[in-house]
Amino acid sequence: MRICEVFIPDAVGVEAGIASEKYPDATVAERMIREGEIKVQHVELPEDGVLDRYKLGKGEKEAIALGIEKEEAFVVTDDRLAYVVMDRMRIKKLLFLDLLIELVEKKLMEREIAEQIVAAVKPRYPEGFIYHTLKILERGDRRCLR
Repeated sequence: MRICEVFIPDAVGVEAGIASEKYPDATVAERMIREGEIKVQHVELPEDGVLDRYKLGKGEKEAIALGIEKEEAFVVTDDRLAYVVMDRMRIKKLLFLDLLIELVEKKLMEREIAEQIVAAVKPRYPEGFIYHTLKILERGDRRCLR
């Protein structure tokens, strides 16, 4: 069942290929790119130099540019600086872990699968993000302070 179209910029496609030797989720992404389930799209970076001054990686800059280009879409990121920059630019965005939560809340993904994905990406995040995400999935409460 397809629930959305997924587009990534060229640089993210290259990163997925390189990271596929190290990260299981990147291996899945690389396969999905090959099979056309994830579409790689060329984007031009804005010439105003704003993104360059934030010291973002090429993938993050291209993802932000793609988010600007596809106004009706939102950008999913695991980069905190890119998230803040997108917030300042008023680009619709979600942290990757929050996307998993949304999919579970909307009954588009089973909680157990989301938890498996969280476990797979655990090395990429500070402990607080992982712990909080698992608590939200467990309790269905984003604040989790009660």
